[in-house]
Amino acid sequence: MIDAARPGRIRLGAETFDRLAAGGGDPAVIAELQAGQYSRRMVLLRAFLEAAGPGPAWSALERAERAAPGEVSAILMHPQVGSWLAYTLRRPADAGFGQLHAVAIVASAAAGLPYRAEVPLRDGRVMLPRLGMAMFDGCAPSAVAEIATEDGRIWLRHAGVRIDVPPPGVDGPGWWALRAVTVGDDVRLTVWLDDLDPMRDLADPVPPARLSDPAVARWTGLLAGAWDILVERHRPLAEALAAGVSSLVPLPVGEGWGTRSASSGDAFGAIMCSLPPDPVTLAVSLAHEFMHIKLGGLMHLVVLTEGSGRPGLYAPWRDDPRPAGGLLQGIYAFFGIAAFWRMQRHTADLPGKLADFEYAYARAQTREALGVARRDGGLTEAGRRFTDRLAAEMDTWQADRLDPEAVALAALVADGHRAGWRIRHGHPAAVDVAALAAAWQAGSAEPVAVAPSEVWPDETMRHWSSARLGLARRRLTAPDRYAAVRGESWGSGLSDADLALFAGDPVAARKGFAEQVHDDPASADAWTGLGLAMARAGMPGGAVLLARPEVVAALHAGLGGRPDPAGLAAWTESAIPHQF
Repeated sequence: MIDAARPGRIRLGAETFDRLAAGGGDPAVIAELQAGQYSRRMVLLRAFLEAAGPGPAWSALERAERAAPGEVSAILMHPQVGSWLAYTLRRPADAGFGQLHAVAIVASAAAGLPYRAEVPLRDGRVMLPRLGMAMFDGCAPSAVAEIATEDGRIWLRHAGVRIDVPPPGVDGPGWWALRAVTVGDDVRLTVWLDDLDPMRDLADPVPPARLSDPAVARWTGLLAGAWDILVERHRPLAEALAAGVSSLVPLPVGEGWGTRSASSGDAFGAIMCSLPPDPVTLAVSLAHEFMHIKLGGLMHLVVLTEGSGRPGLYAPWRDDPRPAGGLLQGIYAFFGIAAFWRMQRHTADLPGKLADFEYAYARAQTREALGVARRDGGLTEAGRRFTDRLAAEMDTWQADRLDPEAVALAALVADGHRAGWRIRHGHPAAVDVAALAAAWQAGSAEPVAVAPSEVWPDETMRHWSSARLGLARRRLTAPDRYAAVRGESWGSGLSDADLALFAGDPVAARKGFAEQVHDDPASADAWTGLGLAMARAGMPGGAVLLARPEVVAALHAGLGGRPDPAGLAAWTESAIPHQF
């Protein structure tokens, strides 16, 4: 029963926790997380009731739940209902509170009970959860529509225009139905292909973006192909995903991005994704986001991190600093990506070297981030247990044999990303830079103490790392077209030195990057490229340029940009030993 005054208390068992911490979770585990989510929805509804006050919509929900508890539970657990509840409680507005009538109408219709109310229209539209969207033309911003259900059928009326809601999945005059897609045979996945709900995105309400029939067919084909991959090669994951995912939200393709995907802790069971180029890409996106969904459900039940939440931690898959909770989410998701490629590399769907690269890269990213979380992530006792169990699972992967070139390129990209992040977000203390400059000018060989650099949040969320990652992939998949990457939009910023470095010629790369630093001392890519080339060539100075590039660049600037960059790096490496 809906009882906002006494929401159920859910406790997660130790065995369930450990199975999730190891990256797994069968349908029974997913059911425990869903029970926790239902309890959370009850808590949100209680807060909603306290904010809006009791009324006819609440009474209608109670009546419907008594008559049809399973149907009402499914409506309340619809992912976008969770998003709407959380959004409205964070940013109260009359339109948000009024949407409760739409939920009550759908519940009443499912229970076969009558109900009549008024619902607010947002740009002339109103969403009925799990059914679709009604649309009226020429509405004022504050317009409302009369809505009613009788004998399980729903109708709406505004300014003399009546919209009769057709059966599920059927469009009609003034009505777009929420479409469902089912794929698979023995293991079946059914999801809402949601291009309508205002609350289907991560933040503010968004307008509908109705897919054409050919676009729906394209999504259905891709999903069927991705599902075949998951069922054939990743069956335990597919079985859990079928139990836990109920909504797929198409995202627009962003400028400068590959396939984008996202999920929200408020919308348990929903995955957002831009149109992928192939089923494999969609399959890995589903695996990735399902890990976020599972961890989001777990973190609503168990506190894994504590602290200020300030974004200051390094996440190897992000170009901006992350808070502890976000880092832990990324660790879990990239563990899932690594696990996907660990199995997928044994198929013929992709060139072997590329699959090995994706696995090696995701594995290295997850390993490094686990170290950051354990050291600086403010983990609770449960958080330490979680990361320990995840690390132990990864320990069993270390003997996997991988293509040497793929492993070397994965390490090159990982080292370059870490250095690129540090030089952009790390800020050494001015007094330390001044002390180093004085020692350099005096020709001193004495060590200089340099404190850890301060990390500042990046409110602009700059994206800067995709070109070298794409270069590594091109080197493995199409070496005959390797140099042509600079003619493509994503590779236009790459230099001859980058191409030499990823082709295995660090000496030529070192020369080219040193010239770039001389021409543009503020170029982060030139400094990090120089560090990568020097380290691969075994030259002194390479290590410090990868570990503390912000210190070397700041020192170079403090000395007026005069010293030779490679020579200054080698000196700095000797001046701050054991401090990087």
